[in-house]
Amino acid sequence: MQSVHAIYDGETIRFVDKVEIKKPQKVIVTFLDEEVQEDLNKVIYKLADAGNSFDFLKEPEEDIYSDSDLKVKYKRLKLALYL
Repeated sequence: MQSVHAIYDGETIRFVDKVEIKKPQKVIVTFLDEEVQEDLNKVIYKLADAGNSFDFLKEPEEDIYSDSDLKVKYKRLKLALYL
């Protein structure tokens, strides 16, 4: 099974990324409006946070790169998740 992002303009479905399928297959098409997608994203973020999925990134041994490893220095951006 494979899930892919696509856009439907009322007539045709256009895949966002290249899809390589070797033979005809049945598909399920689900239309998500923006509000539903945003709600799903919030639920996923909350589950990841509650499950401590990314706690390992706080461990010092996971911080293997420094600013000197960057080819280009970027300003740090503060990202806020609206949960």
